[in-house]
Amino acid sequence: MRRRSLWSVVALAAAALMGWYAVNSVGAGATTEPTGKVAAAPEEAPIVPGKMPVLGVKLPASEASGLIASRAYPGMYYWLRDGGSSKPGKPRDAIWGMRLSAGGMPVPVHGSTLFTSYPVVGAKNQDWEDLTIDGAGALWIGQLGANNCKDQQRLLRLAEPDPAGAGPLEVVASYEVRFTDNTKPGCKTYNSEAMLWLDGHFYVFAKTSGTPVYRVDLPSGTSGAARLTRIGRFGGGVDNISSASISDDRTRMMVQDHERLWVFTTDPNRTGDDFMTDAVSRAATGTARFEAPGGASVEGGTFVRDSHDIAFVAEDENIYYARPQTYGEPPWTPAPPQPTFPPTPTSPPVPTQPPAPTTPPTWSDPWLDTLPTLPTEPGEDR
Repeated sequence: MRRRSLWSVVALAAAALMGWYAVNSVGAGATTEPTGKVAAAPEEAPIVPGKMPVLGVKLPASEASGLIASRAYPGMYYWLRDGGSSKPGKPRDAIWGMRLSAGGMPVPVHGSTLFTSYPVVGAKNQDWEDLTIDGAGALWIGQLGANNCKDQQRLLRLAEPDPAGAGPLEVVASYEVRFTDNTKPGCKTYNSEAMLWLDGHFYVFAKTSGTPVYRVDLPSGTSGAARLTRIGRFGGGVDNISSASISDDRTRMMVQDHERLWVFTTDPNRTGDDFMTDAVSRAATGTARFEAPGGASVEGGTFVRDSHDIAFVAEDENIYYARPQTYGEPPWTPAPPQPTFPPTPTSPPVPTQPPAPTTPPTWSDPWLDTLPTLPTEPGEDR
C-alpha cells in the first residue's frame, strides 16, 4: 500500500507539471489546436499563394498599427499602438520592438525577451497611426488619425533606440499636418493611417476612396506647420489604405488595407514626386489577403530590408509575413554583385631629359673694365 500510494503521488505531480507547462506555453510562441493539444510555432512563415495565415506568435499588446524595419540593426522592427488601454507591461506612449528571423518568425530581441518597449517622452499618444524611418535613421511617428475630420495631426521625430536599451525616447521635433482639400462639410482634414519616406520627403495617404497621395514639405527648425501638396491618387479599387512601403531596391511598392495587400512594380530610376505619381498610376502586379478567424485588422506593414518579403502587424495582436510567392511573383533573389575588376595599370612615367648644358658665364670685373688704356711701346702695333 505504501509503495502504491507513493507512485500515485508522483504521477499526480507529473500530470500537474505537464498541464502547467502546456497552459503557459500558449502566447509564448505556441498555438492551441482544436483538439486542445499544444503545437510549437513553425520555424518559418508558411507560403500560401494569395493568402497570408496568421503566425503562431502573438504580439504582447493590442491595437498594433505602424511597422518599420530598422536600418541600423538587421532583423529589428519597430511598431506602435494607435489606441487601447495602457497597463503595466503594455504601455501606449511607447515604441515597441521585435526581431524577425530570415524565415519571418519572431525571435528574441535580446536575451530571452521576445518583445520589448521603449517609452516615449515629450508627446502623448493621440492616435499614433504609422511609423517610418528617414534617410538619417531617425524614427518618425505619424499622429495622423482624425476620424472626426478635425483632430490634431502631427509628425514627431525621435531617435531609433538601441534594441538592448530601455529608453526613454525623446521627441525632438514636432510638426503640424493638415489635409486642406477635404470637401466634406465640416471637415478640416482627412483621416490618415499611412506614410513613407522617399528621397528627402514624407508622402502621406488619405484614408478615403481612391487614396489620394500628398507630398509633405516640412518647415525649417523643429516645429511649425507642414505644407501638403496633392500629387495623385490610386483609384482602381485601392481604397482606405492603412500602410505603405517601398522596397530597398525601389522596384516594388506595397499598400494594404485591413484585409488585403497590393504590390506595384515601380521604376527605380525615378525619384520623388515622379516616382510616386508613376507608381500610383500603374495597375497592381500582385495581391493577397490576410486570413484570420472573424476577419483581419492589419494596420502596419513594411518591406524586409534588402528583400521583397513583407512583414505585418495587426490590431488583434496577430503577425503576418508574405513572400513574393504569396502575392503572385516568383521567389525573389538579390541582384548578383557586380564583378570587380583590377585597376587599369598606369603607364610608367616618361623619363625626364637631362638639362641642357649652360654656356659658362663670361668673366668680368667692373673695376678693371673702367681703367684707362695704357700707351703702347714704340714699335708695337697700334
